[in-house]
Amino acid sequence: MDSLQAGQRKKAVVIGGGIAGLLSARVLSEHYGEVVVLDRDAAPGAGVRRGGVPQAFHLHQMLPRGEMALEQLFPGFLDGVLRAGAFPLKDSVLNWTNRYGTLAMPAPPKGAFYSRGLVEQAIRDRVAAIGNVRFVYEQKVVELCANADRTKITGVQVRHSGRLEPATTISADLVIDASGRSTKLPQWLSALGYTTPPDEVVKSGIGYSTRYYRLPAHAAVPTLQVVENDCSTGNPAGGVLKRIEGDVWSACLSGIGGHYPPTDAAGFEQGLTELISPAIAEALRDAEPLTAPRSFRIPVCVRRHYEQMADWPAGLLVLGDALSTVDPIYGQGMTVAAIQAQNIGTCLSEQAGPGFERNVLQQLQRASYPAWWLSALEDLRWPGVEHTGGKPFKNVALMHKYFDLVLERLTTRMSSDAAGSGPTFMSYFAMTGLLVAPSDVVNSTMLKALLRGERTPAQQALVAELRAHRESISTVLADTVALAA
Repeated sequence: MDSLQAGQRKKAVVIGGGIAGLLSARVLSEHYGEVVVLDRDAAPGAGVRRGGVPQAFHLHQMLPRGEMALEQLFPGFLDGVLRAGAFPLKDSVLNWTNRYGTLAMPAPPKGAFYSRGLVEQAIRDRVAAIGNVRFVYEQKVVELCANADRTKITGVQVRHSGRLEPATTISADLVIDASGRSTKLPQWLSALGYTTPPDEVVKSGIGYSTRYYRLPAHAAVPTLQVVENDCSTGNPAGGVLKRIEGDVWSACLSGIGGHYPPTDAAGFEQGLTELISPAIAEALRDAEPLTAPRSFRIPVCVRRHYEQMADWPAGLLVLGDALSTVDPIYGQGMTVAAIQAQNIGTCLSEQAGPGFERNVLQQLQRASYPAWWLSALEDLRWPGVEHTGGKPFKNVALMHKYFDLVLERLTTRMSSDAAGSGPTFMSYFAMTGLLVAPSDVVNSTMLKALLRGERTPAQQALVAELRAHRESISTVLADTVALAA
Protein backbone atom coordinates (compact mmCIF):
# COMPACT_ATOMS: atom_id res chain seq x y z
CA MET A 1 0.00 0.00 0.00
CA ASP A 2 1.32 3.45 -0.90
CA SER A 3 2.58 5.43 2.07
CA LEU A 4 0.33 8.37 1.22
CA GLN A 5 -2.88 6.42 1.54
CA ALA A 6 -4.83 7.69 4.52
CA GLY A 7 -4.24 4.66 6.74
CA GLN A 8 -0.46 4.92 6.36
CA ARG A 9 -0.02 8.63 6.99
CA LYS A 10 1.71 8.37 10.32
CA LYS A 11 4.45 11.02 10.32
CA ALA A 12 5.40 14.03 8.21
CA VAL A 13 8.53 16.16 8.47
CA VAL A 14 8.68 19.79 7.36
CA ILE A 15 12.09 21.31 6.66
CA GLY A 16 11.96 24.99 7.60
CA GLY A 17 10.04 26.95 10.21
CA GLY A 18 9.22 30.04 8.13
CA ILE A 19 5.87 31.01 6.65
CA ALA A 20 5.85 28.19 4.07
CA GLY A 21 6.87 25.59 6.65
CA LEU A 22 4.34 26.75 9.23
CA LEU A 23 1.47 26.72 6.74
CA SER A 24 2.58 23.29 5.51
CA ALA A 25 2.49 21.99 9.08
CA ARG A 26 -1.01 23.38 9.50
CA VAL A 27 -2.43 21.49 6.50
CA LEU A 28 -0.45 18.32 7.23
CA SER A 29 -1.83 18.21 10.76
CA GLU A 30 -5.20 17.20 9.33
CA HIS A 31 -3.74 14.20 7.49
CA TYR A 32 -0.84 12.83 9.58
CA GLY A 33 -0.71 11.51 13.09
CA GLU A 34 2.46 13.49 13.82
CA VAL A 35 4.03 16.51 12.13
CA VAL A 36 7.60 17.55 12.97
CA VAL A 37 8.84 21.01 11.96
CA LEU A 38 12.63 21.26 11.75
CA ASP A 39 14.08 24.75 12.11
CA ARG A 40 17.78 25.50 11.89
CA ASP A 41 17.34 28.60 14.08
CA ALA A 42 16.85 28.78 17.82
CA ALA A 43 13.28 29.06 19.09
CA PRO A 44 12.31 32.69 18.42
CA GLY A 45 11.06 34.90 21.20
CA ALA A 46 8.50 37.65 20.82
CA GLY A 47 9.75 40.35 18.47
CA VAL A 48 12.86 38.36 17.51
CA ARG A 49 13.75 38.16 13.81
CA ARG A 50 14.93 34.69 12.89
CA GLY A 51 18.38 34.40 11.35
CA GLY A 52 16.94 32.17 8.66
CA VAL A 53 14.90 35.09 7.32
CA PRO A 54 17.51 37.74 6.40
CA GLN A 55 14.83 39.81 4.67
CA ALA A 56 12.61 39.94 7.80
CA PHE A 57 13.72 43.53 8.50
CA HIS A 58 12.06 44.66 5.29
CA LEU A 59 8.45 45.18 4.26
CA HIS A 60 6.12 42.19 4.16
CA GLN A 61 2.41 41.95 3.53
CA MET A 62 -0.02 39.21 2.64
CA LEU A 63 -1.92 40.06 -0.53
CA PRO A 64 -5.73 39.80 -0.36
CA ARG A 65 -5.63 36.18 -1.57
CA GLY A 66 -3.12 35.32 1.15
CA GLU A 67 -5.17 36.94 3.88
CA MET A 68 -8.18 34.93 2.75
CA ALA A 69 -6.06 31.78 3.04
CA LEU A 70 -4.95 32.68 6.56
CA GLU A 71 -8.53 33.19 7.66
CA GLN A 72 -9.49 29.83 6.18
CA LEU A 73 -6.58 28.03 7.83
CA PHE A 74 -6.81 29.92 11.12
CA PRO A 75 -10.32 31.28 11.72
CA GLY A 76 -10.13 34.64 13.49
CA PHE A 77 -6.53 35.20 12.40
CA LEU A 78 -7.02 38.88 11.56
CA ASP A 79 -8.46 39.62 14.97
CA GLY A 80 -5.47 37.85 16.51
CA VAL A 81 -2.84 39.93 14.71
CA LEU A 82 -4.73 43.09 15.58
CA ARG A 83 -4.64 42.12 19.24
CA ALA A 84 -0.90 41.46 18.85
CA GLY A 85 -0.32 45.05 17.72
CA ALA A 86 -0.87 45.14 13.97
CA PHE A 87 -2.23 48.42 12.65
CA PRO A 88 -5.93 48.30 11.63
CA LEU A 89 -6.74 49.54 8.13
CA LYS A 90 -10.30 50.63 8.85
CA ASP A 91 -10.75 54.24 7.69
CA SER A 92 -7.12 54.40 6.52
CA VAL A 93 -5.86 56.45 3.59
CA LEU A 94 -3.78 54.47 1.08
CA ASN A 95 -2.06 56.50 -1.66
CA TRP A 96 -0.52 55.10 -4.81
CA THR A 97 1.59 57.18 -7.19
CA ASN A 98 2.57 55.90 -10.61
CA ARG A 99 3.72 57.54 -13.82
CA TYR A 100 0.13 58.54 -14.65
CA GLY A 101 -0.75 60.26 -11.40
CA THR A 102 -1.68 59.72 -7.76
CA LEU A 103 -4.83 58.05 -6.54
CA ALA A 104 -6.36 57.07 -3.24
CA MET A 105 -6.78 53.33 -3.12
CA PRO A 106 -9.81 51.90 -1.33
CA ALA A 107 -8.87 50.56 2.09
CA PRO A 108 -10.47 47.22 2.94
CA PRO A 109 -13.12 47.41 5.67
CA LYS A 110 -11.15 44.74 7.50
CA GLY A 111 -7.41 44.40 7.26
CA ALA A 112 -4.13 45.14 8.96
CA PHE A 113 -0.54 46.15 8.34
CA TYR A 114 2.21 44.34 10.22
CA SER A 115 5.86 43.38 10.18
CA ARG A 116 7.13 40.01 9.01
CA GLY A 117 8.06 39.15 12.59
CA LEU A 118 4.58 39.80 13.93
CA VAL A 119 2.64 37.88 11.30
CA GLU A 120 5.07 34.95 11.40
CA GLN A 121 4.87 34.75 15.19
CA ALA A 122 1.08 34.87 15.02
CA ILE A 123 1.08 31.95 12.59
CA ARG A 124 3.63 30.04 14.67
CA ASP A 125 1.56 30.45 17.83
CA ARG A 126 -1.51 29.04 16.08
CA VAL A 127 0.45 26.09 14.63
CA ALA A 128 2.18 25.37 17.95
CA ALA A 129 -1.24 25.04 19.58
CA ILE A 130 -2.09 22.09 17.29
CA GLY A 131 -1.73 18.93 19.34
CA ASN A 132 0.03 16.73 16.80
CA VAL A 133 2.57 19.33 15.60
CA ARG A 134 6.01 19.40 17.21
CA PHE A 135 8.83 21.92 16.66
CA VAL A 136 12.48 20.91 16.83
CA TYR A 137 14.82 23.91 16.77
CA GLU A 138 18.53 24.28 15.96
CA GLN A 139 18.41 21.32 13.61
CA LYS A 140 20.09 21.42 10.21
CA VAL A 141 19.05 18.86 7.60
CA VAL A 142 22.15 17.46 5.93
CA GLU A 143 20.61 14.90 3.57
CA LEU A 144 17.53 12.95 2.62
CA CYS A 145 17.10 9.30 3.54
CA ALA A 146 15.74 6.89 0.95
CA ASN A 147 14.84 3.23 0.55
CA ALA A 148 17.23 0.78 -1.08
CA ASP A 149 16.35 1.58 -4.69
CA ARG A 150 16.03 5.31 -3.92
CA THR A 151 12.48 5.53 -5.21
CA LYS A 152 11.02 6.73 -1.91
CA ILE A 153 12.18 9.24 0.68
CA THR A 154 11.98 7.71 4.15
CA GLY A 155 13.18 10.60 6.31
CA VAL A 156 16.03 13.05 6.85
CA GLN A 157 19.45 13.16 8.43
CA VAL A 158 19.83 16.08 10.86
CA ARG A 159 22.62 17.63 12.89
CA HIS A 160 22.59 20.36 15.54
CA SER A 161 23.04 23.72 13.80
CA GLY A 162 25.75 24.95 16.14
CA ARG A 163 27.69 21.82 17.07
CA LEU A 164 29.82 19.25 15.27
CA GLU A 165 28.25 15.96 16.18
CA PRO A 166 27.06 12.82 14.39
CA ALA A 167 23.90 13.17 12.34
CA THR A 168 20.75 11.44 13.49
CA THR A 169 17.86 10.07 11.44
CA ILE A 170 14.26 11.22 11.64
CA SER A 171 11.97 8.85 9.77
CA ALA A 172 8.88 10.10 7.95
CA ASP A 173 6.20 9.01 5.52
CA LEU A 174 6.34 12.44 3.85
CA VAL A 175 9.06 15.11 3.80
CA ILE A 176 8.28 18.66 2.66
CA ASP A 177 11.11 21.03 1.82
CA ALA A 178 10.06 24.53 2.88
CA SER A 179 13.59 25.76 3.58
CA GLY A 180 13.41 28.83 1.35
CA ARG A 181 15.77 30.20 -1.25
CA SER A 182 18.77 28.58 0.52
CA THR A 183 17.32 25.12 -0.18
CA LYS A 184 19.76 22.25 -0.69
CA LEU A 185 17.19 20.07 -2.44
CA PRO A 186 18.98 20.08 -5.84
CA GLN A 187 22.15 18.77 -4.16
CA TRP A 188 20.24 16.20 -2.09
CA LEU A 189 18.46 14.88 -5.17
CA SER A 190 21.74 14.71 -7.08
CA ALA A 191 23.32 12.70 -4.26
CA LEU A 192 20.49 10.19 -4.65
CA GLY A 193 21.13 9.89 -8.39
CA TYR A 194 18.36 12.13 -9.69
CA THR A 195 18.90 14.59 -12.53
CA THR A 196 17.09 17.90 -12.13
CA PRO A 197 15.98 20.08 -15.08
CA PRO A 198 17.63 23.45 -15.71
CA ASP A 199 16.20 26.25 -13.62
CA GLU A 200 14.05 28.99 -15.07
CA VAL A 201 15.72 32.28 -14.12
CA VAL A 202 14.87 35.96 -14.21
CA LYS A 203 18.04 37.98 -13.80
CA SER A 204 16.50 41.07 -12.22
CA GLY A 205 19.23 42.66 -10.12
CA ILE A 206 16.74 43.59 -7.40
CA GLY A 207 17.73 45.52 -4.31
CA TYR A 208 16.00 47.41 -1.57
CA SER A 209 16.91 49.38 1.51
CA THR A 210 14.70 49.86 4.57
CA ARG A 211 14.68 52.25 7.51
CA TYR A 212 12.26 52.55 10.44
CA TYR A 213 10.85 55.84 11.72
CA ARG A 214 8.53 57.27 14.33
CA LEU A 215 6.26 60.05 13.11
CA PRO A 216 4.83 62.84 15.28
CA ALA A 217 1.44 61.96 16.71
CA HIS A 218 -0.18 64.89 14.91
CA ALA A 219 1.23 63.99 11.48
CA ALA A 220 -1.50 63.67 8.85
CA VAL A 221 0.18 60.99 6.78
CA PRO A 222 -1.53 58.25 4.75
CA THR A 223 -1.17 54.81 6.33
CA LEU A 224 0.41 53.62 3.10
CA GLN A 225 2.21 55.56 0.39
CA VAL A 226 3.50 53.72 -2.65
CA VAL A 227 5.60 55.55 -5.22
CA GLU A 228 6.36 53.40 -8.26
CA ASN A 229 9.44 53.56 -10.44
CA ASP A 230 9.04 54.95 -13.95
CA CYS A 231 10.24 52.91 -16.90
CA SER A 232 9.14 55.67 -19.30
CA THR A 233 11.85 58.00 -17.95
CA GLY A 234 14.32 55.31 -16.87
CA ASN A 235 13.96 56.04 -13.16
CA PRO A 236 14.36 52.61 -11.45
CA ALA A 237 13.76 53.90 -7.91
CA GLY A 238 10.54 53.03 -6.11
CA GLY A 239 9.48 53.73 -2.56
CA VAL A 240 7.00 52.63 0.08
CA LEU A 241 6.07 54.16 3.43
CA LYS A 242 3.86 51.97 5.58
CA ARG A 243 2.70 52.06 9.16
CA ILE A 244 3.23 48.70 10.81
CA GLU A 245 2.98 48.20 14.58
CA GLY A 246 2.00 51.00 16.95
CA ASP A 247 3.66 54.26 15.94
CA VAL A 248 6.43 52.57 13.93
CA TRP A 249 6.67 53.27 10.20
CA SER A 250 8.76 51.40 7.66
CA ALA A 251 10.21 53.21 4.66
CA CYS A 252 11.66 51.25 1.77
CA LEU A 253 13.61 52.27 -1.32
CA SER A 254 13.89 49.75 -4.15
CA GLY A 255 15.80 49.41 -7.38
CA ILE A 256 16.01 46.99 -10.30
CA GLY A 257 18.37 46.05 -13.08
CA GLY A 258 21.39 46.38 -10.80
CA HIS A 259 20.41 49.88 -9.64
CA TYR A 260 20.63 49.35 -5.91
CA PRO A 261 19.38 51.99 -3.46
CA PRO A 262 21.80 53.61 -0.98
CA THR A 263 22.41 52.06 2.42
CA ASP A 264 23.88 55.03 4.31
CA ALA A 265 21.56 57.42 6.16
CA ALA A 266 22.37 60.49 4.07
CA GLY A 267 22.07 58.58 0.82
CA PHE A 268 18.78 57.01 1.90
CA GLU A 269 17.27 60.41 2.70
CA GLN A 270 18.53 61.77 -0.61
CA GLY A 271 17.09 58.74 -2.41
CA LEU A 272 13.63 59.54 -1.08
CA THR A 273 13.78 62.93 -2.81
CA GLU A 274 14.67 61.32 -6.15
CA LEU A 275 11.45 59.32 -6.46
CA ILE A 276 8.89 60.47 -9.04
CA SER A 277 6.88 61.96 -6.17
CA PRO A 278 8.17 63.81 -3.06
CA ALA A 279 5.30 62.43 -0.94
CA ILE A 280 7.39 60.04 1.17
CA ALA A 281 10.22 62.52 1.73
CA GLU A 282 7.71 65.15 2.81
CA ALA A 283 5.92 62.73 5.15
CA LEU A 284 9.21 61.92 6.89
CA ARG A 285 10.43 65.52 7.17
CA ASP A 286 9.79 65.69 10.94
CA ALA A 287 10.11 61.97 11.64
CA GLU A 288 12.51 60.40 14.12
CA PRO A 289 14.74 57.71 12.55
CA LEU A 290 14.71 54.58 14.69
CA THR A 291 17.26 52.53 12.74
CA ALA A 292 19.99 52.88 10.17
CA PRO A 293 19.05 51.79 6.64
CA ARG A 294 19.56 48.12 5.95
CA SER A 295 19.81 46.55 2.49
CA PHE A 296 18.85 43.28 0.84
CA ARG A 297 19.70 42.15 -2.67
CA ILE A 298 18.45 39.37 -4.91
CA PRO A 299 20.46 39.08 -8.13
CA VAL A 300 18.16 36.45 -9.66
CA CYS A 301 14.70 34.96 -9.19
CA VAL A 302 14.54 31.20 -9.74
CA ARG A 303 11.76 28.76 -10.62
CA ARG A 304 12.62 25.07 -10.34
CA HIS A 305 10.82 22.61 -12.59
CA TYR A 306 10.83 19.42 -10.56
CA GLU A 307 7.50 18.48 -12.12
CA GLN A 308 9.36 17.87 -15.40
CA MET A 309 11.69 15.21 -13.97
CA ALA A 310 11.53 11.76 -15.53
CA ASP A 311 11.60 10.29 -12.03
CA TRP A 312 10.60 11.82 -8.72
CA PRO A 313 10.84 10.02 -5.38
CA ALA A 314 7.69 9.22 -3.48
CA GLY A 315 7.33 10.80 -0.06
CA LEU A 316 8.83 14.18 -1.05
CA LEU A 317 7.29 17.58 -1.81
CA VAL A 318 8.60 21.14 -1.99
CA LEU A 319 6.96 24.57 -1.85
CA GLY A 320 7.55 28.25 -1.21
CA ASP A 321 10.87 29.87 -2.08
CA ALA A 322 12.47 26.41 -2.25
CA LEU A 323 10.34 25.88 -5.37
CA SER A 324 10.32 29.39 -6.83
CA THR A 325 11.44 32.84 -5.73
CA VAL A 326 9.44 35.74 -7.11
CA ASP A 327 10.54 39.38 -7.08
CA PRO A 328 9.83 40.42 -3.45
CA ILE A 329 9.09 44.02 -4.46
CA TYR A 330 5.58 42.94 -5.45
CA GLY A 331 4.85 41.32 -2.08
CA GLN A 332 3.74 37.96 -3.49
CA GLY A 333 5.98 35.49 -1.66
CA MET A 334 3.98 34.82 1.52
CA THR A 335 0.74 34.66 -0.44
CA VAL A 336 2.18 32.16 -2.91
CA ALA A 337 3.29 29.98 0.01
CA ALA A 338 -0.23 30.10 1.45
CA ILE A 339 -1.79 29.18 -1.90
CA GLN A 340 0.62 26.26 -2.30
CA ALA A 341 0.01 24.98 1.24
CA GLN A 342 -3.72 24.99 0.64
CA ASN A 343 -3.18 23.10 -2.62
CA ILE A 344 -1.22 20.42 -0.77
CA GLY A 345 -4.05 20.10 1.74
CA THR A 346 -6.61 19.74 -1.04
CA CYS A 347 -4.52 17.10 -2.80
CA LEU A 348 -4.11 15.11 0.41
CA SER A 349 -7.88 15.12 0.80
CA GLU A 350 -8.57 14.04 -2.77
CA GLN A 351 -5.63 11.93 -3.96
CA ALA A 352 -3.57 8.93 -2.94
CA GLY A 353 -1.43 6.25 -4.50
CA PRO A 354 1.39 6.15 -7.06
CA GLY A 355 2.19 9.42 -8.81
CA PHE A 356 0.68 11.50 -6.02
CA GLU A 357 3.75 13.68 -5.52
CA ARG A 358 4.22 14.44 -9.21
CA ASN A 359 0.59 15.47 -9.50
CA VAL A 360 0.96 17.76 -6.50
CA LEU A 361 4.08 19.40 -7.98
CA GLN A 362 2.20 20.06 -11.21
CA GLN A 363 -0.67 21.65 -9.31
CA LEU A 364 1.69 23.79 -7.25
CA GLN A 365 3.29 25.12 -10.43
CA ARG A 366 -0.07 25.94 -11.98
CA ALA A 367 -1.29 27.65 -8.82
CA SER A 368 1.81 29.81 -8.41
CA TYR A 369 2.54 30.60 -12.05
CA PRO A 370 0.43 33.80 -12.26
CA ALA A 371 2.59 35.43 -9.56
CA TRP A 372 5.78 34.38 -11.38
CA TRP A 373 4.45 35.64 -14.72
CA LEU A 374 3.23 38.98 -13.38
CA SER A 375 6.42 39.83 -11.51
CA ALA A 376 8.76 38.64 -14.25
CA LEU A 377 6.78 40.50 -16.91
CA GLU A 378 7.07 43.74 -14.96
CA ASP A 379 10.80 43.23 -14.33
CA LEU A 380 11.41 42.68 -18.04
CA ARG A 381 10.64 46.33 -18.71
CA TRP A 382 14.14 47.23 -17.53
CA PRO A 383 17.46 47.08 -19.42
CA GLY A 384 19.66 44.26 -18.24
CA VAL A 385 16.82 42.07 -16.97
CA GLU A 386 16.82 38.68 -18.70
CA HIS A 387 14.57 35.61 -18.66
CA THR A 388 16.20 32.25 -19.41
CA GLY A 389 15.07 28.64 -19.13
CA GLY A 390 11.49 27.49 -19.02
CA LYS A 391 8.97 28.40 -21.71
CA PRO A 392 9.54 31.86 -23.18
CA PHE A 393 6.95 34.48 -22.28
CA LYS A 394 4.75 35.36 -25.23
CA ASN A 395 4.07 38.86 -26.53
CA VAL A 396 6.02 40.66 -23.83
CA ALA A 397 5.93 44.03 -25.61
CA LEU A 398 2.18 43.69 -26.14
CA MET A 399 1.59 42.95 -22.45
CA HIS A 400 3.69 45.93 -21.39
CA LYS A 401 1.61 48.28 -23.54
CA TYR A 402 -1.63 46.58 -22.51
CA PHE A 403 -0.93 47.00 -18.80
CA ASP A 404 0.32 50.54 -19.41
CA LEU A 405 -3.09 51.46 -20.74
CA VAL A 406 -4.91 49.60 -17.96
CA LEU A 407 -2.85 51.51 -15.41
CA GLU A 408 -3.45 54.83 -17.14
CA ARG A 409 -7.22 54.31 -17.44
CA LEU A 410 -7.49 53.10 -13.86
CA THR A 411 -5.45 55.98 -12.46
CA THR A 412 -7.27 58.63 -14.45
CA ARG A 413 -10.74 57.36 -13.59
CA MET A 414 -10.04 56.71 -9.91
CA SER A 415 -8.34 60.07 -9.52
CA SER A 416 -11.46 61.85 -10.77
CA ASP A 417 -14.14 59.49 -9.49
CA ALA A 418 -13.43 56.28 -7.58
CA ALA A 419 -16.86 54.87 -8.42
CA GLY A 420 -16.27 55.57 -12.09
CA SER A 421 -13.46 53.06 -12.38
CA GLY A 422 -16.03 50.27 -12.59
CA PRO A 423 -15.60 46.54 -12.03
CA THR A 424 -13.82 46.03 -15.33
CA PHE A 425 -10.83 48.14 -14.41
CA MET A 426 -10.93 47.17 -10.73
CA SER A 427 -10.23 43.59 -11.83
CA TYR A 428 -6.63 44.79 -12.31
CA PHE A 429 -6.32 45.18 -8.52
CA ALA A 430 -7.87 41.76 -8.06
CA MET A 431 -5.28 40.26 -10.41
CA THR A 432 -2.31 41.88 -8.67
CA GLY A 433 -3.79 40.66 -5.37
CA LEU A 434 -3.82 37.13 -6.89
CA LEU A 435 -7.60 36.94 -6.48
CA VAL A 436 -8.30 36.44 -10.19
CA ALA A 437 -6.28 35.03 -13.06
CA PRO A 438 -4.53 37.21 -15.66
CA SER A 439 -7.05 35.93 -18.19
CA ASP A 440 -9.74 37.84 -16.27
CA VAL A 441 -7.91 41.08 -17.14
CA VAL A 442 -6.29 40.24 -20.47
CA ASN A 443 -9.25 39.53 -22.74
CA SER A 444 -11.39 41.04 -25.47
CA THR A 445 -13.90 42.57 -23.05
CA MET A 446 -11.22 44.51 -21.21
CA LEU A 447 -9.52 45.50 -24.46
CA LYS A 448 -12.74 47.01 -25.80
CA ALA A 449 -13.17 49.00 -22.57
CA LEU A 450 -9.59 50.24 -22.83
CA LEU A 451 -9.88 51.35 -26.44
CA ARG A 452 -13.18 53.18 -25.88
CA GLY A 453 -11.48 55.78 -23.73
CA GLU A 454 -9.68 58.98 -24.62
CA ARG A 455 -6.93 58.75 -27.21
CA THR A 456 -3.61 59.01 -25.40
CA PRO A 457 -0.02 58.03 -26.21
CA ALA A 458 -0.52 54.84 -24.17
CA GLN A 459 -3.61 53.95 -26.18
CA GLN A 460 -1.92 54.68 -29.49
CA ALA A 461 1.09 52.56 -28.51
CA LEU A 462 -1.17 49.60 -27.73
CA VAL A 463 -3.11 49.98 -30.99
CA ALA A 464 0.14 50.03 -32.97
CA GLU A 465 1.34 46.89 -31.20
CA LEU A 466 -1.93 45.09 -31.85
CA ARG A 467 -1.71 45.88 -35.57
CA ALA A 468 1.64 44.08 -35.71
CA HIS A 469 -0.09 40.74 -35.02
CA ARG A 470 -1.59 38.75 -37.88
CA GLU A 471 -3.84 36.50 -35.77
CA SER A 472 -7.18 37.60 -34.37
CA ILE A 473 -6.77 39.81 -31.33
CA SER A 474 -8.85 37.50 -29.11
CA THR A 475 -6.58 34.59 -30.07
CA VAL A 476 -3.45 36.62 -29.35
CA LEU A 477 -4.69 37.68 -25.94
CA ALA A 478 -5.84 34.19 -24.97
CA ASP A 479 -2.57 32.65 -26.14
CA THR A 480 -0.53 35.23 -24.22
CA VAL A 481 -2.03 34.40 -20.83
CA ALA A 482 -2.70 30.71 -21.39
CA LEU A 483 0.26 29.60 -19.27
CA ALA A 484 -0.71 32.07 -16.53
CA ALA A 485 -4.27 30.77 -16.19
